[in-house]
Amino acid sequence: MIKKIIAFALLISSLQAMTFEDAKNVEEKYGILKALSMYKSLAKEDDAKSIFHLAIIYSKNKPFKRNLTKTHDLLQRASQLDYHKATYYLGKLYLSKKSPYYDVKKAYNTFLIAANKNYAPAQNMIGQFLLVGTVVEKDYKLAVKYFEEASKQNYINAQCNLAFMYASGKGVFPNFGRANLFAKEGMKKGNKKCVKVWKEYNLQKYSEDKGWKFNFYTKP
Repeated sequence: MIKKIIAFALLISSLQAMTFEDAKNVEEKYGILKALSMYKSLAKEDDAKSIFHLAIIYSKNKPFKRNLTKTHDLLQRASQLDYHKATYYLGKLYLSKKSPYYDVKKAYNTFLIAANKNYAPAQNMIGQFLLVGTVVEKDYKLAVKYFEEASKQNYINAQCNLAFMYASGKGVFPNFGRANLFAKEGMKKGNKKCVKVWKEYNLQKYSEDKGWKFNFYTKP
């Protein structure tokens, strides 16, 4: 009897100390279904990582049928807990034409929330909105600023976008040497955007930055 009480006390103690990493380890070893109750317990305690992870689980068709309503609600909840990755994914859900929540304007405003919190993927996305002129008017100079902020955090897609801006002269003075510099790392990693701008503008010909030396962000 005493052993059972001790075992029960240890169980309660372990549950109280449970973390997202514990649940993730269980998932990796035994599968999602075994870890699901752990994620749900952590979610009840407002653990943002667990809430976000549940949202991703419900967005897929495995191990059970996709439920985008739950995905949306969970992403909103994690976003409200200031989990920027969830805010970004919520924006992507609004941006997807396959989603019942498709709303480009709402997507832009959602990305902007995360971008203003210095979340690089969202900053890059806002830059793309400004570059294309979706929802907002085209503003190449402002797009460059958002790409720069994301690039400073070593976000490869933003660096590829900056390579395009410098190669095409959109929002900045044309500078193929600088375009080469921004595209080089993404090119090595096979990033599609960097590969495309590298080939289209023949950037391998330009190894040095011979452009104007202004006091702004000029390299990754």
